Amino acid sequence: MAEDISEAEDTLIYCLTGLNTMGRILLENGKKEAAGSIEDFVPNKITTLFGLMTCGANFYNSIGVKKRSEAEDLWKKSFHHAKVQEQVEELLQLEEEWDAFLDCIDTELKTTDKQLTGGPTSQNLSADMPLTDARSGENVTLGQYFGKGENLLLVLIRHFG
Repeated sequence: MAEDISEAEDTLIYCLTGLNTMGRILLENGKKEAAGSIEDFVPNKITTLFGLMTCGANFYNSIGVKKRSEAEDLWKKSFHHAKVQEQVEELLQLEEEWDAFLDCIDTELKTTDKQLTGGPTSQNLSADMPLTDARSGENVTLGQYFGKGENLLLVLIRHFG
């Protein structure tokens, strides 16, 4: 007998499948690009990884959530369906593979995501910190972005070499 799957559960399965498929493609592309030259990968090819952020945002929007915890709550309600369980388990495996790949990149670059001082990030950034605005190319300071009533996504990419 076939499982009764609601429209919402069908959407969840479809969206999880899409996220898993694109996440896998992006991971494989990232691995291929990093295999050439790790020094070339970071400044010239790391934008491939930004596609994963887009996939994640599209996934959240498609299932009507804003946070991972909300997505987890949603799939927990449908975990009794084999297709949901299969896609969630695949997603968790894919996350482990992404973590391992990024750990490998960090190791090869001899970098870490841990603070050397152990203090919160906000205590280590000065408002006078000079930055380059990626959209305009203008030299700006970090302080120019605070207090504008906007959410700030700060992406720092260090050039190695």
